[in-house]
Amino acid sequence: MKPMFRVFSFTVLTSTLLFSSCVKDLYDPEVIAEKNPDAEIPVGFKFTTTKNVNLTVNVNDEYNGEKFYMVEVYNQNPLASNSKSKLLTAGVATGRAPFVEDIVVSQSDSVLYIKQTDPLQREVVKVLDVTSATTAVCDFSNYTFTTKSASSAAISTRAVPAPSEKATAYPLPGDRITLGTGAITLAANTKYYLPANVTNNQITFEGGRNSIELYVEGNTTFSNELSLTDGCKIIVLPKGKVTANSGLNWYGNDIIVAIHEGGSFNINSDASFGKNNKVINDGSLVAKNLIMDNNAKVINNGTFTTPNIQVTNNSVLENNNVFVVNELKGNSNTKLVNNGDLKATSISLTNTFTIDNNHHIEAAYLFFGGGGGTLNNNCFTVCDDLETEQGTLNSAPGSLLACKDFYGNNSTFTLKGNAIFSIGDVAAYSLPTSNKLTSGSNFNYNVVINGVIENSLKPLFYVKSGVIKNGWKPLSLGGFLDVAISPSYDANLLNNVAETVKLSKEPQTAIAETACNGSGATEDPGTGTPTNPSFPIKVETGNEYTFAMEDNWPALGDYDMNDFVFTIDKISYKKGSNNKLATLSFEITPVAAGATNRLALGVQFDKIASGSLSLVSSTDGIGTKENGQEKANLILFPDVYSTFGISSPGITNTDPSKSKSASKSYQFEVAFNNSVSESDINISNLNFYLIIGQNNDVNRKEVHLAGYKPTSKVKSDPLDYTDYNNMVWGLLIPTADFKYPIEALKIQDAYPNFLNWAKSGGSNNANWYLSPQSGKVYNK
Repeated sequence: MKPMFRVFSFTVLTSTLLFSSCVKDLYDPEVIAEKNPDAEIPVGFKFTTTKNVNLTVNVNDEYNGEKFYMVEVYNQNPLASNSKSKLLTAGVATGRAPFVEDIVVSQSDSVLYIKQTDPLQREVVKVLDVTSATTAVCDFSNYTFTTKSASSAAISTRAVPAPSEKATAYPLPGDRITLGTGAITLAANTKYYLPANVTNNQITFEGGRNSIELYVEGNTTFSNELSLTDGCKIIVLPKGKVTANSGLNWYGNDIIVAIHEGGSFNINSDASFGKNNKVINDGSLVAKNLIMDNNAKVINNGTFTTPNIQVTNNSVLENNNVFVVNELKGNSNTKLVNNGDLKATSISLTNTFTIDNNHHIEAAYLFFGGGGGTLNNNCFTVCDDLETEQGTLNSAPGSLLACKDFYGNNSTFTLKGNAIFSIGDVAAYSLPTSNKLTSGSNFNYNVVINGVIENSLKPLFYVKSGVIKNGWKPLSLGGFLDVAISPSYDANLLNNVAETVKLSKEPQTAIAETACNGSGATEDPGTGTPTNPSFPIKVETGNEYTFAMEDNWPALGDYDMNDFVFTIDKISYKKGSNNKLATLSFEITPVAAGATNRLALGVQFDKIASGSLSLVSSTDGIGTKENGQEKANLILFPDVYSTFGISSPGITNTDPSKSKSASKSYQFEVAFNNSVSESDINISNLNFYLIIGQNNDVNRKEVHLAGYKPTSKVKSDPLDYTDYNNMVWGLLIPTADFKYPIEALKIQDAYPNFLNWAKSGGSNNANWYLSPQSGKVYNK
């Protein structure tokens, strides 16, 4: 079936609407709006800019219902330093009685920020997606608190992998030639042995001679370049010592250097090796500058010290004990496997370099550069500066990744179990200082941190100190993740946060100290003594609205929506422990009255019976409760113009050529005789209306927003305050900064997106009211 629409034309083709700025709302009811297929408004669309969400919040009750948790709902992150967050609603909850409330949000609002404050005054925030939701559940109770025993058990079972190979695989062979102190040039395909306590510095490896094997238990120094070819081996036995003073260049394939425990190999000049060459060190290896290329491999089971090493082209560096390096560079599908203690001034990795860290890495500067590097952190990686560009960093349960300063770009972190990724404070680890990054953390573009639960344990992302910067794209936080950010941060930093992520200022769960996570994480103690709020609690919301109304119902008028414009804000109420309201207060500020009719302003409480409400106070006593009504009604302004200091109706604050009339704000407070829920008095159930002309008790003329019913004092059928073309006489705008059209200018001309919004039934351009046409709205 073809959808049915009511159709109207925004352009009334009649000379009767050609009038001067001093004549208002001339309208010929005999002129019927032309049908215009470009302005179809869906039947049933009420021009609403807000939506209702039924929200349930389950708190993480640790007191068996005996203590109350505060629940607050915001439109932005309340923990951010420059947040312009508005408190939408608040109340209390326990594990036995969750917080349940109908809240009203802007149609353009896609997320809510729910804050839980426990009896120790610890604040936790979760993000809830309400893009298309009419009901939503925020669950703080689905988190298992990490216990010290569980955390320790998770890490104590991890075993460090055994070395892939040891120097003991190369023992002294029986078929060897024993050397003395005399000069010798080693022959191809021959095995030689330099015994203990023998020093020979005249041994020559001549180029082009393959498969020479030299076993050293004594002491030898190579003064000239040590050139090795295919299949050659140098095996340093226990107590043996080999020194290369003029460099080492391994031209051949499958060359092996093996250093037994107690042996040492010192390379005092530049050295490079590749082509499946291998170094196995169980003793002491000291090198000046090393280049590993073309499937080369170093296996360190002893002590390995070098100022600089470069690992490239599918080479592998495996450390199983102590490795000390000034600068480690790696690229082109190479790999570092660390099963021991690695200390470095700089580790710089590019082009799909991989680190598998199963024990301790300490570095001043750790860099994952363009092309994609991967860190599989299974234990402890700590650095002064951490920089990632197209990096992938995976942290196993119980592990620690920590740095003082951070810069991230196009990088993804995956934290599992009770892993910790910490930025800010690394003073406990006595690291050398890096000057690569300035103080703080910079999440520049497309940094993603995901948390994965393992064994009911959640990981922690903790920013302890420093300045936090965010660049082109907000930090993405996903999965099950606890996030604690102590320093202040920009609200834009965390615009992409999953509902399963928990935000706080300090860690809310303890992670016990282990061999792999340094000192673990200490739970925020809060105030130390659990307390309940003092009831009734006062909730001061940041909700604010503008009502823009036409007064010529049932005629359309000039449709500039400025016959009466007023704002309502400073909405607050007092709640008891059952979340029922005792009082409600609000402030109304008249802004404009672009009409010539006499106007009054009233409000009907659609969910409150007349006898259940009393007016406590109003500024200057301007408000009165109206008797003879089925529902509770207040006459807020018996004469709209008097609020501007004007004695008779006239164009007020809509014509920019005229002086602006000042008006003040008026406060109102009402009390409720029976238990009233907040949802009974939220903005959706506050039925504001204009009274046109005299307040006639018999059958007065009222103008309401679409879909709202008139008061008991209206006898005629208002047709839900929509006309044949589905047009309306009032708009509720969810901001107090709405710029209304200037006199006699239709709202669709002042707001180009208004028509698209209406034609889509509210689906498109939901925040149309934020984009006025310059020069067409009142700005005085």
